[in-house]
Formats: sequence, C-alpha cells, structure tokens
Amino acid sequence: MIERGAIFNINFSPRRGHEQKGLRPAIVIQADLYCPLSTILVIPTSTHAHKEIDFHVPVTVRGTRTYALIEQLTAVDKTRRIENANYLGKLTAQDMEQIDSMLRIFVGLDPEISTL
Repeated sequence: MIERGAIFNINFSPRRGHEQKGLRPAIVIQADLYCPLSTILVIPTSTHAHKEIDFHVPVTVRGTRTYALIEQLTAVDKTRRIENANYLGKLTAQDMEQIDSMLRIFVGLDPEISTL
C-alpha cells in the first residue's frame, strides 16, 4: 500500500550527476490524502551516504542502517516506478519525525531557522 512512511525498492535509473541511480529503497513522504495522485514524493536512501552531513537522516530499513537523502527529494511516477512486489515495509514514527524535522529545515519551513 502506498502511504506516507512506506518504503519501496525503486529503480531510479537513468539519472545524471550526483543523483541516486539504480534499485534502492525510497521513503514515501507525501501525505496519505495525495497518494492516489499519479506521482509520489519520495526520498531515496543510501548506505554509503556521508554520515556527517546533517540532512542525511539515519533510518533502519529491514534491519540495515541507511540514510534518507533529504536533498534528493523527488517525484516519481507511481505506475512506472512503484510496484507492490517491491514493498519493504514502513518506517517507525520516530524515524518519520526525524525526516519531517529535517525536511522542514531543508525546504525553509522552520520558523526558527532564519533565511537570507
């Protein structure tokens, strides 16, 4: 089921530059209300991300520590990229809270962080 916090193996190829490519877990961050749309907002993950970067949020996917790459928030066409057979589970509420917190900062929605 496609819902906020769900994790799917998604094939991100082809990509360019520093974008994540290939088959990798991605986290659905779109509100459940909008999941019926044809595109879904996801955050890809990487086990090889730079741990010291504050917007790489550590999460656990099927017992493996990986990092949600907040800066690579992207929309994918769910009919082309998301399949039920690639469902990996759902993040914990605590992991989603950490992602939500970093998303607010990263996209400039945190009133506590001043912008220029």
